[in-house]
Amino acid sequence: MKQAQGMGIRGRHPDAFARATTAAHVVLALWFAYWAWQTVAGIFTDWPAHLDTVGIDGRLYYRAAATFVAGGDPWTAASAQTLTNTWPPSGALVHFLFTGPPPTVLAFVPFVPIPEWIFVPLWMALTVAAAVYTIRRLRLPIWWLLFPPLVSGISVGNPHVVSLALLLCGSTWLRWIAGPMKAYAVIPMIGERQWRALAVLIGAVALSVVVFWPLWHQYVADYAGTSSWLVGVTHGGFSAARDPRLLVVAVLAIGILALLDRRAAGWLAVPALWPATQYFYSTFALPLRSPWLAAMLAVGGHDSDARVPWAIVAYVIARVTLAVVGRLRTHDIPAEHVGAVDEPNRRAWTDPPPF
Repeated sequence: MKQAQGMGIRGRHPDAFARATTAAHVVLALWFAYWAWQTVAGIFTDWPAHLDTVGIDGRLYYRAAATFVAGGDPWTAASAQTLTNTWPPSGALVHFLFTGPPPTVLAFVPFVPIPEWIFVPLWMALTVAAAVYTIRRLRLPIWWLLFPPLVSGISVGNPHVVSLALLLCGSTWLRWIAGPMKAYAVIPMIGERQWRALAVLIGAVALSVVVFWPLWHQYVADYAGTSSWLVGVTHGGFSAARDPRLLVVAVLAIGILALLDRRAAGWLAVPALWPATQYFYSTFALPLRSPWLAAMLAVGGHDSDARVPWAIVAYVIARVTLAVVGRLRTHDIPAEHVGAVDEPNRRAWTDPPPF
């Protein structure tokens, strides 16, 4: 009896478990597809007025680097901005500013010799390739490409998608580039203990301060204005940073998770706590390969709904509950089955998906 208990539902009812798993795959895939469409449906509103949003972030990063090469200010110059139609279209245009730090500007300088009209489609292709690599690297079903935050990041060509792929690759000499692509990449790098990549990144940033000090000086001078604009255009973002009370709850949750799973805490700290986050930041939950967390994060909506931090808090509560229950069960399960109870807490993102 105790041996059967240690086997779990999968071991006692393999056929029923397989059918339930298949059904869950189908349901989650449809859930992803529905919210993914909700994410990009606006592009097709008032066709073709909103096609200017496709690849807009890649275009913005390119223009910031091109402006710097031309001797301009990447954060305030009109040449560094991108423009889109309003929603719905009108005679006015929406201006977007570049807000990344100097290493991000420098990361895109090598692309400047390429004409913008060629760079943007190439960058979009690279973004799609990075997304595919991420899903395959995590050994997730290919339909996880429909994960709505990932679809969101791909549609605008944000370097976040490439940064995630770089963080998951096996090369130290590529991992460190995730930092210049997105500054907050250093948080999961710490969680994954990618010390060599971090050392290379720190050295590169220090060198950039010395060699490109005028660029850093300009960034500091413009920081207050660009930060204020970013908070305004994102309405504070999707994270808990917009609400001090929620921020306390989220910090506590991430701290507790760090005690249970340092790596998971490193990945989730960004969408939970980073200021002025956008929808695609939730792709940092992918390395956890949790279908339940992904299902919650897939739901679109306004940043003011605070769904992202509350979903992460719910995930942490579930992890703590499972950990407590697992420890209690070890007192009633034979020693040869104890490893099977503890295994879910030891899974790496290179293991088969838990679904």
